[in-house]
Amino acid sequence: MDLNWLCGATASTWHRLRREHGVDAAYAHRAAQITVLSAYNSAVRRFDRHPPRPLKRDPVFVLGHWRSGTTWLYHRMAEAPGLTAPNAFQVVNPLTFRASEPVASRVFAGLVPEKRVQDDVPLGFALPEEDEYAIALLAGTSPYLGRSFPRALPFYERFLTLDACTDAERTAFHRAMRVFLGRLMDGADARPLLKSPAHTARVKHLLRWFPDARFVHIHRDPFAVFASTRHLYDTVDWFWTLQRRDGSPDATILRQYRAVHDAWFASRDLIAPGHLVELAYEDLVADPQGQLDRVFAGLGLGAAPTVPARPHRANRFPDLSEADQDAVRDVAAACFDAWGYPSRARTATGQR
Repeated sequence: MDLNWLCGATASTWHRLRREHGVDAAYAHRAAQITVLSAYNSAVRRFDRHPPRPLKRDPVFVLGHWRSGTTWLYHRMAEAPGLTAPNAFQVVNPLTFRASEPVASRVFAGLVPEKRVQDDVPLGFALPEEDEYAIALLAGTSPYLGRSFPRALPFYERFLTLDACTDAERTAFHRAMRVFLGRLMDGADARPLLKSPAHTARVKHLLRWFPDARFVHIHRDPFAVFASTRHLYDTVDWFWTLQRRDGSPDATILRQYRAVHDAWFASRDLIAPGHLVELAYEDLVADPQGQLDRVFAGLGLGAAPTVPARPHRANRFPDLSEADQDAVRDVAAACFDAWGYPSRARTATGQR
């Protein structure tokens, strides 16, 4: 039995989500697990009243579409002493981790797979993870909730870019980030290091909230990203979902790919010189230490950590059909132009 990420919700949050969206009978066992642990979380919350302290330094954001190499880059950057990344236990227990992590992270460790189901990347409560989970659990303002409740995807997809949200929803999103980061950093001098592919589409909002933030953006061949993201939906969604998904995820993947990159190209020039480094996944695979050194030097973050000498193993997928290639070319035209990838696909290779 594996833990669903919503197991970190408090009882009030979970019962609201279940009441608003419903859970299909096929996933009743998963809902029961979340119900039990949400009651536990609410009990622990009574003992975790640690107030969030103001941030001393604005975050460093790792950006890039899903399956573009963001996780590998994030894990390596998190090894630097001047950066603090939230771990997996903290992001799925944003209101209780200060009280529960020392014990609960050991008690429940056996319910976490050793590796992600979609690739060869290790999993564990102590490893760096996306702050997107914490935002979703604290404020309900994340497209990830649309992955668990696919019938509500149109509502939650608005939080991908935040542009179609109300002022109150954007305020709730910002407040959730501040609460989580304030609890995570607790007044420390280090910079928070955050990674959520969805943040790639929110740069103009992030700059308003964190004007001294730093950004590193990684891009990858759009054909490979499409094939790997399709695989992501076909594997991870089974563990996430509480409702049956109708049909192929391809339309969602293509729509979100366009939305993420339209927002990125519209906002990247807002980032001040010296606050952004861009790199290609293919260059990172070919020269990981050199690329990591370039990121840290370009952002003024000091010396880069040493990259461990272990082989990079990527998934492999069948060649894309002509129809799939046409669909990708349509939504990714700006990406092919900006990054020089060939617009005819070779064998699509997956990525961690």
